[in-house]
Amino acid sequence: NEGKFMKKFIYSIISVLILLSCSESTDINYDDEYSLLQNSDIKESISLLNSWRNDNNKITSYVTPKILVAEFPDGRTITKNLPDDEMYVAIAPYLTRTHSCTNHYLSKCDAELKNKEFYVQAYINDKKIINGNYNSLDNGFIELWLPRNKTIKIEIKYSTKKAEETFITDDNCKTCFTTFYLE
Repeated sequence: NEGKFMKKFIYSIISVLILLSCSESTDINYDDEYSLLQNSDIKESISLLNSWRNDNNKITSYVTPKILVAEFPDGRTITKNLPDDEMYVAIAPYLTRTHSCTNHYLSKCDAELKNKEFYVQAYINDKKIINGNYNSLDNGFIELWLPRNKTIKIEIKYSTKKAEETFITDDNCKTCFTTFYLE
């Protein structure tokens, strides 16, 4: 009986080792992404994070009026300061569906009108600072870099519809605008 037990035990160990050698690790190594973000400027970092959004990774990233934050599943975090003279905003024009938002989550925010072309104008007082066509990203947001500490009026046109809003690009400003209802 002791011999049978040892044979079963050895077969069990061999079976486990075979199964372990055939399985792939589910841990994803984010060293490449971490290095790319570390070595890129703020605008490149935001573009990279946008492009990784659909790669099924688990990097959480968001933008406040002052900083970009990228949090990795292994506990590492990268924080980058926004420029002193520019403010990042993400605007999601909508027709029927929106969500409430303050800080734009590159990794999570999702809007209705994805990959659409919009005509965008921005004004400081009556001076036009933006005048052109912008495409919304895969997440439905239009990204703009605006002068900091200014009162800015944004007008967005889509087909025959229009939305506009005025806000101040200071440290209390939202970076995620989901209130541009196209009517």
